[in-house]
Amino acid sequence: MELVLATRNSDKIREIEKALKNLPIKILTFKDFSNFPYVEESGKSLKENALLKAKAIAKFTGKLSLADDSGLEVEYLKGAPGVYSSRFAGENASYEDNNRKLLSLLKDVPYDKRGALFRCVIAFAKPEGKYFIVEGACPGKIVFSPRGRGGFGYDPIFQPEGYKKTFAQLSLEEKNRISHRAKALSKAREILEKLIRKGNKFLVGITGNMGCGKTTVSSFFEREGFKVIYADKIGHQILEEEKVKEKLLALFGEDVLGNNRKVSREKLRKIVGEDKEKLYKLNRLLHPLIKQKIWEILERCEDKVIFIEAALIFEASWDFFMDRIITVFCSREKQIERIRKKGLEPEQIRALLDSQLPQEEKIKKADFVIQNEKALKELEMDAKNVLKEILEEVKIGCKS
Repeated sequence: MELVLATRNSDKIREIEKALKNLPIKILTFKDFSNFPYVEESGKSLKENALLKAKAIAKFTGKLSLADDSGLEVEYLKGAPGVYSSRFAGENASYEDNNRKLLSLLKDVPYDKRGALFRCVIAFAKPEGKYFIVEGACPGKIVFSPRGRGGFGYDPIFQPEGYKKTFAQLSLEEKNRISHRAKALSKAREILEKLIRKGNKFLVGITGNMGCGKTTVSSFFEREGFKVIYADKIGHQILEEEKVKEKLLALFGEDVLGNNRKVSREKLRKIVGEDKEKLYKLNRLLHPLIKQKIWEILERCEDKVIFIEAALIFEASWDFFMDRIITVFCSREKQIERIRKKGLEPEQIRALLDSQLPQEEKIKKADFVIQNEKALKELEMDAKNVLKEILEEVKIGCKS
């Protein structure tokens, strides 16, 4: 696997290469391409800038790309310089120019009010436009004068929390254990490891909002002899785990339990259906656990083509790991009619539907779209046509 670093900054390249060492990947830089483009950082946030660079370089090279954007957020300056960190003192400012300007603005500010946070956002992008975002942060203080000769940028005036030295006084090994970029790169390394573990498996995501019939379509592929991983079923299994039960009790109290003292999916669905904040907390707990289980299944699976059914593929950024996405959709009226059979009240249904990405967005992001308003026979015919296209693409032939 090849990875292009979307930067011309040799200091960043050195840090990234060190963080990703020993991975079975070939790292490419601007030196490996002629006319490597300069991408203007015109975004209004670190995330926007990282994505701009990663997408542009992925499109230019036709390869997986990694870009980062980092910023220093100073409390006294209400988050400045932030996204303008690299050009705080002007478009062609040097590291020293930026440091001098920042120190001048904090000239009479006491130490206890010089809190700051280094933040790093890393974006992966594929040539077809899919992307994944990770970030890391490191809190600290701005010292009164530059100290140390190592590092770059604001390193000489940033003292990380719990240390008496600035970043510029720490060794690269010490800095790479605690820095914002090191933390973000650690997460980025995990993403690369998953892509490597995926190998040559062709993953097809099946998604759609509640009541749209994605499980019906998934069952068709399963009957055709293909491996289907159901995220919802994995979620049900996870709810049976004692450690998860304890965390749910801490979050939502005894109301999540049924008469048998086990987690009740119906009660849990009602609780989160009435409170978006509680739904967010539930997803934050369950999503990483579900993802981990899916990767464990994938590692054991020897199938070439594997279908993964999950309602929140786009919301959870799982689409980055999928080779193709199928979105199953139907009218909102039909959705509500089907969901009502689960015993939910209209307000709960609306809250759950509003918590998911609008159908139009899922349709726009999909490689294949299947409408589920028709008779079962017609739905299966549409699914069969999609399956045929997928199998022609991976050139393994139909199993049925």
